[in-house]
Amino acid sequence: MQINRNWRALRGESAEWANVGLMRMLLALLPPLLLAACAVAPPACAPQGRWVAPGSLRPVADPVAVAAAEPVVLLGEEHDREADHRWQLATIERLYAANPSIVLGFEMFPRGAQAVLDRWTAGDLSEAAFLQQSDWAHVWGFPPALYLPIFRFARDHHIPMVALNVSRHLVHRVAQGGWDAVPVADREGIGTPAPPTAAYRATLADAMSGHGGPAISAARLQHFIEAQQVWDRAMAEAILARRPRQVVAIMGAGHLQNRDGVPHQLAALGVGRVAVLLPAHDVCAPVPAGFADAVFID
Repeated sequence: MQINRNWRALRGESAEWANVGLMRMLLALLPPLLLAACAVAPPACAPQGRWVAPGSLRPVADPVAVAAAEPVVLLGEEHDREADHRWQLATIERLYAANPSIVLGFEMFPRGAQAVLDRWTAGDLSEAAFLQQSDWAHVWGFPPALYLPIFRFARDHHIPMVALNVSRHLVHRVAQGGWDAVPVADREGIGTPAPPTAAYRATLADAMSGHGGPAISAARLQHFIEAQQVWDRAMAEAILARRPRQVVAIMGAGHLQNRDGVPHQLAALGVGRVAVLLPAHDVCAPVPAGFADAVFID
């Protein structure tokens, strides 16, 4: 399994990163969108195609119109689930209709790919050239067909695409030695992340402890948490840099859980008005309270 290879790599037992690098490895260790355990009995099943409140699954009014007025909209996903990307595109289309000056941000690309994204949205690259020049197979690795409809929409409407991430090399260094061990000149312009909430730390600790093998050291756990925070901070700073234009950003749901990841870093940077929307996959499963502002049952 990929997750087992990633686990060994993070523990220093192998230098093999397969084709996806540390970015995908860290994501694989995050909790799934819908948690398997819940302390309360699950609520009644919500109807498909409805927006609901987290925790209760209580139907709520369509929040997209409200989100369209916010400076930042974060759309979560499970990366390999096609339905999530269809939902994202439908939501982006509505946000674009309300505000044609939006900017689209993507966790999938490191900042070094920004020039390639610019050439793509300008119509200067074929799809094959875009994927090759952005090094998609190595920096992300999920099937490009999942994302290409969104990329095409951005190109067809000349919507700027923003590379939100940093290089996997930087995240790897932090995961191995901690943030303080990385010289300022090598931090790719990223500032020191705001301290994590206790809940976020506990969530990441649970993710690390649940994959077998010898007990992880306190230092290695701390480095893993710092690597995740650098990832969150990088995306938050890239979003802030594109203000005052409205930024609609696509990223894994784990970066949005309980608003502890990217929303937490955005708040520390002074951006408190952030709409968080994401899909849920099981109409009968309870979505944890506080997981997001609203979820869409698909």
